[in-house]
Amino acid sequence: MFRKVLFRLHLSVAVAVGLFIVTMAATGAVIAGEDALMSLAERRRSVAVPEGLRRRPPDDLVAAAEKWGAEGGVPFTATSIEYGSRPDAAVQVHAGRDRRVFVNPWTGEVVGGGFPFLEGFFDGVRGWHRWLGVSGAEVRTGRAVTGAANVAFLFLLLTGPLLWIPRPVTRRTLAENLLVRRCARGPGRQLNLHLVIGIWSVAPLVLISATGVVMSYPAVGDRVYAVVGALMPGGAGVGEDVARTAPSTAVEARGDRVVPDGQGGLAGALAAAGATVPGWRGIVLAVPRPDDERMVAEVRTGRAGQPQKASVVTVDRGSGAVLSLKSFRDEPRSHRAQELLRHAHTGEYWGLAGQLMAGVFALATVAMAWTGFSVVLVMLRLRRSKRRFGARHPPAAKQ
Repeated sequence: MFRKVLFRLHLSVAVAVGLFIVTMAATGAVIAGEDALMSLAERRRSVAVPEGLRRRPPDDLVAAAEKWGAEGGVPFTATSIEYGSRPDAAVQVHAGRDRRVFVNPWTGEVVGGGFPFLEGFFDGVRGWHRWLGVSGAEVRTGRAVTGAANVAFLFLLLTGPLLWIPRPVTRRTLAENLLVRRCARGPGRQLNLHLVIGIWSVAPLVLISATGVVMSYPAVGDRVYAVVGALMPGGAGVGEDVARTAPSTAVEARGDRVVPDGQGGLAGALAAAGATVPGWRGIVLAVPRPDDERMVAEVRTGRAGQPQKASVVTVDRGSGAVLSLKSFRDEPRSHRAQELLRHAHTGEYWGLAGQLMAGVFALATVAMAWTGFSVVLVMLRLRRSKRRFGARHPPAAKQ
């Protein structure tokens, strides 16, 4: 009886929100490939590394980007400048979150702008993933629908394994639900694929769905962040900041790396940040306002979606001296929990491999929905056939 009720609940919820779940899963799979595609596109902005030439100061690159924008008729006010560790990587000068210019760090020439078509495409896909592509005042409604779909999907993932358990439980029946049966045909094959894909995907999909629920409902998130943060090892408490003294000795610039030499401004901040965090893959400098006395640089030893591999270096604007170094472990526990769950949802927390795996499991969700709906359609056809057959051939009256 319990199994029958649970099956009907599972089926009803799946039919009610299946289309929304498929939409979010399909768009999630596309988003998972964004990092890889953008990296390939950015490779086209690579520059030649001349011999015997030193990098141009960051201020020159900012000036070149702003001049390029002015000449194009669209004002460009730089807000940050991003360096990569590869010698042939062009420097990215950002104007807010939506515009960027690639500048050759060796010659100071602009090698191109961003990728508006590709970036616009992924922005649109994210809009569908988060609020079903609506705009304006309807965004709030779209968020409510996707949030409810996350909750429903989590319910399906938690009830699915209970329905997956075969009856009777034997080695043979377990193997039939764990492995694809090549000999199965028709509805039996669809059901077998649904069960196999579901049981092998349930653990990562529960993580993806649960983190989606946490982000969809801030009230839930505040409680979850506190609990997860309490379980995380080490770290500073709320309001604490850990200051560390950086090396004070001057060292000459080596190859594509820059190290402190006593200068201030953007050049000093870049040099200090690069020397304070060895093995960096990227440095993002915030362009200071005229009255700012300090400068901030984010130094990454991993990818952009790996907060555990990022540090924030604060530098004195005048002298280039490092005032503090704040790593991920120095953040409040609740903030670290929030960042962990946010980037675990997309797989970014585990790098490019994590993102690709998140995309694979998103596609698995689409496959589960397809096979599940196929089985439902067959069930409806069989029920309709039985009704028609019963109407044409009523049972004989008992003598």
